[in-house]
Amino acid sequence: MNPFGIAWIHLETFSHATEDIEKVKTLLSKFFSFEISFIEKQTRGHFGNEITIISVKFSKNKDIKRFISGFLDIVDKNYIFKTLERRLDEDGILFIRMNKERVYNDDFTIDDNGDILLSMKFVTYPKNREKVIENAKLLFSN
Repeated sequence: MNPFGIAWIHLETFSHATEDIEKVKTLLSKFFSFEISFIEKQTRGHFGNEITIISVKFSKNKDIKRFISGFLDIVDKNYIFKTLERRLDEDGILFIRMNKERVYNDDFTIDDNGDILLSMKFVTYPKNREKVIENAKLLFSN
């Protein structure tokens, strides 16, 4: 396991029928400095409109380390650090949201109403929320 106890990372957004799905994939690619494979799932919105959910999920330590290294360079670590406890659920999953339009313009500001969802699963043995918080704080401390 990596030094922060991250088991997996999942990045997800959606593409409406009116959006160019390749642009949305390019947008998600901004988070990665290495080759990734997208998962696409077709669904329908409330009014029957077509929506494609696009996601990337990985659990290999080398991919987690490479992602974290780049991610820490582009986000406001201090803001995540300050809001960490409310972003962590009881299962040790950290949730961070960003806005697609902002990310398209290389602005990686955290936006709790954003349509890009990043989730990271922190694991401790035995399961311990305080240890998860400690590991997450170490990750996002300056």
